[in-house]
Amino acid sequence: MDYSADAKQIIKHVGGDENINTLIHCMTRLRFTLKDESKADTKALEDMDVTIKVMKAQGQYQIVIGNKVTDVFNAILDVLPRLNTEDAPKEAVVEKVADEGFGAKIKHGYDEFIGILTASMMPIIGVLAGSGITKGILAGLVSAGVLSDKAGIYLLINTMADTIFYFLPVILGFTAAKKLGSDPIAMAVIGAFLIHPNIIGIAGNKVPEIGLFGDFAVKIMNYSGSVFPIIIAAWLGKYVEKYLKKAIPEMIQGIFVPIIEIIVLSFVLLLAVAPIITVLSKGLADGISGLLAFNGIIGGAIYGAFYPILVVFGLHWPLIPIVINDLAVNGQSIICALTSITAMGIAGAVFAVAIKTKKKKFEALGYSAGVSALCGISEPSLYGILLKYKKVFYMTMIGNAIGGAVAGGMNLVIYGFTGSLIGFPSFINPKGGIDANFTAYIISHLIAFGAAFVLTYLFGYNDKMQSSDQEA
Repeated sequence: MDYSADAKQIIKHVGGDENINTLIHCMTRLRFTLKDESKADTKALEDMDVTIKVMKAQGQYQIVIGNKVTDVFNAILDVLPRLNTEDAPKEAVVEKVADEGFGAKIKHGYDEFIGILTASMMPIIGVLAGSGITKGILAGLVSAGVLSDKAGIYLLINTMADTIFYFLPVILGFTAAKKLGSDPIAMAVIGAFLIHPNIIGIAGNKVPEIGLFGDFAVKIMNYSGSVFPIIIAAWLGKYVEKYLKKAIPEMIQGIFVPIIEIIVLSFVLLLAVAPIITVLSKGLADGISGLLAFNGIIGGAIYGAFYPILVVFGLHWPLIPIVINDLAVNGQSIICALTSITAMGIAGAVFAVAIKTKKKKFEALGYSAGVSALCGISEPSLYGILLKYKKVFYMTMIGNAIGGAVAGGMNLVIYGFTGSLIGFPSFINPKGGIDANFTAYIISHLIAFGAAFVLTYLFGYNDKMQSSDQEA
């Protein structure tokens, strides 16, 4: 986009050329030092579409822009090239966190993690949303009997739509490395290692583990579509690279630094990160099954509220074998039915954001992510909107909890693997046809969608809110 008009407006509203001493930028903000801050029109700046918030701190007049801050900064330099001096470098500066105690550090660490996660995901949100919509359309055509899931055209298009999810560790390794300052190619290779056919094959074995030396073996899990492990690798990568570059002579760094980094971090993921995720995942899966068996209403509410968090940390994958086993043995699944409800709550929340926002790009993202969620694919909504705006996430959790409680109370089950709106045929009893279960599907899903929509529209979002990565 062309930000020249916005640049001229910003210069005007901060008091004009003559009122600006210096200008630098950080990851999200333009940082002016002004001769007289009283000449700046804060309200006019905050009313601009390109700005999110105006702050005064550290002797600077700060305008929060967000991810496009570099583009806006460069547009201002085009208008006022005198600001492009050694005192006002074009490179982003690092924001320091004041030592405000343990609680403040924990909050900053959380915000920084969310910022890294969303910034890593943002470049691929559009592809995720489009792929989710495509899979939903295909599922709808199959459900309507228009297309067979054995047809060649179905297999090809479905594979195209699946590709982004299957190779997510590779793509995310690259984008996370660029955000964190580690080697993008090395991180992409580590992501590819996680989904190599040999690893996938071991994960599919009856005993999913591989011996390393003696009797010591490491468990292997399926990392296709995972997010958390490669983010950890990208974060550790910059420290490993820094150490290796000190230890290895410069003339051979180009050969040995990347491969040593790949080997070291791959083993770290297998020996440390993977076991932790495996233990947490199994514990969560067992706990969820036990809770639902104990009390459907309470279990449904808790599952509905917290399932999106499981997705963020990649802890939802061990639930899939449980769902598959339930469908194979019992012909129905409670867990999959509740998962379907969470997609509806997420869709309701992002549609509310899309309707309420005045930002055209964010509006388009809201609608596309919402359609994707209706098709059962929630990642675009999670990483593009919910994690960026914590109140939207909280309102979604409440909406999903309400819908989950209703579903649990009505003993909702699903007879197939595809849920959300596009998978409505999966809630029709294959033996008895449309019965009380389908009624429970309609009621619970409408309640989750409606509750999340209303709560988000009223309390969860407005265009003046800062996103998590901007807070960080």
